[in-house]
Order: sequence, then structure tokens, then C-alpha cells
Amino acid sequence: MSRAQTISRLRTGQPQLSIGTLTTDDQPAAIQTLVSGDIPLLHVDIMDGIIWSKTTVGPEFVASLDTDLLKDVHLLVDKPENHIAAYAQAGAGIISFSIEYTEDLAATLSLIEQNGPEILRGVSLNPSTDLEQIRGHLEHIDLVILLAIGPDTGSETFFESLSAKVAQLRKWKPELLITIDGAVKKNNVGDVAAMGPDFIATGSAVFDGNDAAANIVEMKASIAAAKK
Repeated sequence: MSRAQTISRLRTGQPQLSIGTLTTDDQPAAIQTLVSGDIPLLHVDIMDGIIWSKTTVGPEFVASLDTDLLKDVHLLVDKPENHIAAYAQAGAGIISFSIEYTEDLAATLSLIEQNGPEILRGVSLNPSTDLEQIRGHLEHIDLVILLAIGPDTGSETFFESLSAKVAQLRKWKPELLITIDGAVKKNNVGDVAAMGPDFIATGSAVFDGNDAAANIVEMKASIAAAKK
């Protein structure tokens, strides 16, 4: 499927969930839960312990995920340009990277295209990062992840600034896919949906040790109610 076809399929006019499964040990069962819940994206946060204190998984893990779900790979790492090829080879359908930690934004976007012309090109912005930093590159960006928390913000969240950012990005590029990520829970997912993103990234709110399928149903209901 071409990049344009993938974007067209993903743009439904209703916020959808992109769900990570790293908080559960049974990946096949977790992925089946997402499939049964009609979730389009499998979100994978890649952390190297340098920018964020946590270290998560690598390309081998991404490659091992046996699924037709689009693998939504989020590189929260230092020098993401050094990791593009490995995650492209691992089957990523979307590769997003933190613009604050790459040496050359344009070159890193180009690397994604060089390693897979069908892969969606994404960027991720910390709460304090000005949208103007990506404005001149939007022609080469398919998806923007707006973070509600940053690596240095502790437990403080910045949801209140995201609605205006979503609106500004829509004005600049209406067809752009937008994800809101960070500190999304069952009790605030409706408020996040009301901001108008295409996707809401979450993980532990779904795989919290209780009924993951029921959590998905509850979160999707909150999203639907917010957009009526």
C-alpha cells in the first residue's frame, strides 16, 4: 500500500487509538485484543535511556511482532537518524522521531523515505517545542505527535496547550495526521479527543492488569461521546 493510500485509510474524521503493548508480557494475546477492538495502530515507544530515563525495546522486538496492524514506531531516542534503517527493516509502518535530538531534521525525514517509500514520515514534539520548527518541513511530514509530557517535565502535563497546536497544524496542512501522546488515561481520553487529533496514543491505560478489551470499549465510548 502506498503512503497516500495508508493516509487515506487512516483519516476517518474520528479520533482513533494507537495502543502500545509494552506493559504486558503476552504480546500475541495483547495484539489479538487490539485486532478484536478494531484498533488500527500498534504503538511502540523506543527509548534508549539517554533522553528519557527508561529503556524499552529495540528493532528485534518490533520485527517479532507478528501482526497486520500498522506498527507505529515512536523513536524517543538520541540521534534518531542512526536508527531509521533498523526500524524500517523491522517492519515499521510509521516512523516518528523527536526533532529535538536529531542533527538534521530534513535529512532524517529523507532517511525514512529512502528506507521505505511506503513508510509514513512522522515527527514528535516535546511540549515546549515551537511548531515553527517544523512548519517549513510539512511537505515531507505525514504525521505529527504532540507530547503532553516531556522527558524533563516530571508528572506535569501540558494538555492545555495542545488544542491550539492541533488547530494550527490543521490550518497549515489539513491532511496532516496528528497524534496526542503522553499521560492519556481512561478519565481524560474524552477531553483529549475533543482537541481534534486523528490518533490518541496510550498503553498502560489499556493494559492495566484488568480487562484490556473492556478498557478499549470504555475509551472508545468516551471518544465517541466527546466528538458528538
